[in-house]
Amino acid sequence: MIYRTSGPIANGLPRADRRTSDRRRQPTRPWDAVWGWARRRSGRRREDTRIYVDVFHAQDVLMMLGIFVLNLADAGFTLLYLNQGGSEANPAMAHLLEISDSAFLFQKCVVVGMWLVYLTIHKNWGIARLGLRVLFVLYALLLSYHAVIQVHIVG
Repeated sequence: MIYRTSGPIANGLPRADRRTSDRRRQPTRPWDAVWGWARRRSGRRREDTRIYVDVFHAQDVLMMLGIFVLNLADAGFTLLYLNQGGSEANPAMAHLLEISDSAFLFQKCVVVGMWLVYLTIHKNWGIARLGLRVLFVLYALLLSYHAVIQVHIVG
């Protein structure tokens, strides 16, 4: 049985077609969330802009991995610079480096990685999309800065 309503609702959007019965042939199995083929990549309706998805587009995954790789390169160049007699400009990272290189690398890998996953999960929110793009640009600029430093030290 299908109930259809017509006319706008309070915010001016048309009412959605909502079904009262389950139209699936079989119930969803627990492992379908991970291994299912027909998973949600985007919203079903035009007004579905802030939703969570089950499968991410390749560009979203590449953006997250690109930021993570740039983050790892930043960590490597930072440790290289410190071994050449430099100092860390970020006070929070300098404190972690005083504790140990492992604490610094833990923060750079695990903590940044968790935040990247969080932002990617929320990629359909404008602020998260903006955050991912800004992070990519900032890390690219930071690596350019590392390259300039290395050219001056070596050359």
